[in-house]
Amino acid sequence: MNDAHPSANEVLDLTTRLAQLLLAGGFEGTLGLDRCLCGVAAAYGYRADVSVIAESAFIEIDGATRVVTNTPDIPQLDQVSAFKPWLTEVLAGELSFTRARHRLEDIAAMPQPYKPWARVAGVVLFSVGFGISIQPTWQEIWVTGLLGILVGLIKVGTERNDRAAWLAPLASSTLVAVVVLAAAERGWVHGGTVELMIPVLFVFIPGDSITMSVIEIAVGRLTAGAARLVQAMATLGALAFGPLLAAALLRVDRGEIYDSVVAPTLGPWSGWIGWSIFTVGVLLVFGMKRSDFPWVLGMVLGTYAVQLVAVRLFSDVAGTFVAAALMAAACLMLGHRPSLPPAYVLYLAPFFVLTPGAHGLRGLEVLAGGTVQGVEDVGGMFILIVAIALGMLTAFTLLPATITERYGRPDPAPLLRRR
Repeated sequence: MNDAHPSANEVLDLTTRLAQLLLAGGFEGTLGLDRCLCGVAAAYGYRADVSVIAESAFIEIDGATRVVTNTPDIPQLDQVSAFKPWLTEVLAGELSFTRARHRLEDIAAMPQPYKPWARVAGVVLFSVGFGISIQPTWQEIWVTGLLGILVGLIKVGTERNDRAAWLAPLASSTLVAVVVLAAAERGWVHGGTVELMIPVLFVFIPGDSITMSVIEIAVGRLTAGAARLVQAMATLGALAFGPLLAAALLRVDRGEIYDSVVAPTLGPWSGWIGWSIFTVGVLLVFGMKRSDFPWVLGMVLGTYAVQLVAVRLFSDVAGTFVAAALMAAACLMLGHRPSLPPAYVLYLAPFFVLTPGAHGLRGLEVLAGGTVQGVEDVGGMFILIVAIALGMLTAFTLLPATITERYGRPDPAPLLRRR
C-alpha cells in the first residue's frame, strides 16, 4: 500500500469500517453521517457516493460498492470523545492513511472504562437520581435503589449476548413490576405503583431515539426517521408489557398499575441532588470519560434550571421547547471547541432531563392498568417530543454553519484528486 496514495479499495475498506461503527452508535441519528463518510473518503483522494438509513449504509467509491448494516444503540461515550480528534485530524489532512486506519481500530477496540460492578452501581445511581426528580421521597430512594441493583445485573449481564440483550427491557420491567405490585399488595409501599417502576426502567427508555426520529422526519430523512420511531416504540411497548405479565403472574387486578401523587418528604434541593446523582450514573453506565463529567454535569443542571424557569414562565410544552433549544445551542457551541467533549456526549444526559420517553412509558403502563389517564400521558409524550425536536432544530437553524457542521467541511470537493 502507498500510504500517500491509497487505492480505492483501501479507502472503501476504511469508509465501510467507519460506517459500521457510526451505525452502531446510531442513536445519534443519521444527520451528517453521509457527509462524514464522504469527507473521510475525500481526505484520501476519492469521491464517495453514500446513502445512510437507520441501520445500514450504501457506499460507492470508484465503481466498487459496499453495503454495511448494524443495530443502532447508544454509543460508548469515551469512544465518541476519542472519535472527535480522529475525524478532525483526518479532515484536516493531518493523519496518514495507515495511522488513520490503525487509530480507528484502536477506538473500536476500546474496552468499557468501568468494571461490571461499577456499571451495575451506575444503573442504581441512574435510577435513584431520576426517582428523586419525579417523586422526592425516602420511599422512592430505597425502592429504586434496591430495584436498580436487579435491573443493573440484567442490563450488564445481557449486553455481551446479542440474542439475550433484546429481552433485557421485558425481563426488567416484568421483574420490577412483580416486586412493586407484591410490595403494594402487602402494604410495604404506598402511592402509585407506576412512579416506583419507571425510574428503574429509565435506563432502557429510548427518549433520545424517539426525538431524533422526529427530527429526521422533519428534515426529510423519512426512511431513517420512521424506522427509528418504530424501533423506539417497540422498546416502549416491551417495557409497558412487563407489568401486564407481572399482574397475571401475581393474579392481581390490572387496576393496581396506577399513577398517583405522593407528598414529598425531601426538601426543595432534592431535584438538584437527584440530577447530580443521575449524571454520575450516566458516567458509569454509558462509559463517559471522567474528564468530560464536569462539563456534562454543568449541562444537566443548566438544562434543569432553564426548564424550571421556562415552565413557570410559560407552560410545560413551551418551557420544554425553550429548554431544548438552549440546551442544543449550548452543546453545539461547546462541542465545536476542539478541547471540549463532543456535542453528543454533552447532550445525552441533559436530554434525559427533558424525559419525553418517561411520559410515554407512564402513559402506556397506566393505560395497561385500565386508566384513561394513560391516553393523556401518551399524547403528552408526543407533544413533548415535538417540542424538543423543534427546539433542537431551531437552535441548529439559528447557529452559524461553522458551529452546526458536526462532521467538518460541507463540501469535500477541494480535497479530491480526479480519477
